[in-house]
Amino acid sequence: MKHKFFFYILLIIPFCLMAQTPAQIIAVKTQANSMVTAIKNQDYKTLVKMTYPKAIAMAGGEAKMLEGMGKGMGQMKTQGISFSNVSIGEPSTFITVGKQLQCTIPDKLEMKMMGGKISTSSTLIGISDDKGKKWTFIDAAGKDLTTLRKVIPTLSDKLVIQKMTQPQFVADK
Repeated sequence: MKHKFFFYILLIIPFCLMAQTPAQIIAVKTQANSMVTAIKNQDYKTLVKMTYPKAIAMAGGEAKMLEGMGKGMGQMKTQGISFSNVSIGEPSTFITVGKQLQCTIPDKLEMKMMGGKISTSSTLIGISDDKGKKWTFIDAAGKDLTTLRKVIPTLSDKLVIQKMTQPQFVADK
């Protein structure tokens, strides 16, 4: 009887260690929503604040990243393109790598342009270094794990990154 008890405990421990708490799930969803809302509202400071730090460094720092975002969005605006809807799906199961939590979150972008709307789906990667309280993100759009590991060397190969969907254009009626 004693052996069965220890056997069940040994089976349960790994699941408890990997479990993601409701508070962690709420935190990653809330923060991912804040990030996509910042994209839609062109709030670049919030967007940079929520971006994985090494991605900011690779862009040349916060000021350069802000400048690049401003230019890119300015070009879109002059072409009559704007974000009309940005949303996220449910986060994947969290993966622990060292002291870091990682997950993927599907996202959908919809942009209004002359003559209609264009939409595409992609994946955000969420990274937390404080057990899921604060998350930073990087967009995995069109990138494979090898490319992403240049930014996040500790990225788990267990993360499932959905391929970015081909943009779909729907003409105005």
